[in-house]
Amino acid sequence: MDLNAYLMSVRDHGGRGHDGSHYPIAKRITCKDGFSLSAQANYGAYCSPRENMGPWYEVEVGFPSAEPELIMSYAEEPDKPTDTVYGYVPIELVEQLIELHGGIVTDA
Repeated sequence: MDLNAYLMSVRDHGGRGHDGSHYPIAKRITCKDGFSLSAQANYGAYCSPRENMGPWYEVEVGFPSAEPELIMSYAEEPDKPTDTVYGYVPIELVEQLIELHGGIVTDA
């Protein structure tokens, strides 16, 4: 399953914008080697297009469990690699990062 399809299949509508509106939040991705990250794509995230429905070509990554060397150039706070957000990351790079860690554990 590609990341666009995954993000559409594991979302709830628990997110809230600053204006009180709701937007979908995808559950955290866990990889086969234990690495995990948040990947979000909705109108409240640093993604493109900035819409609730994909397909997206850039997504927001947040709070990975280990330093994600492949996407460090997108870090808001590079000195805190596991405690920051990575905005507008090309979806292909996120898919490569996930594959480097064995792929998504679909029953996590």
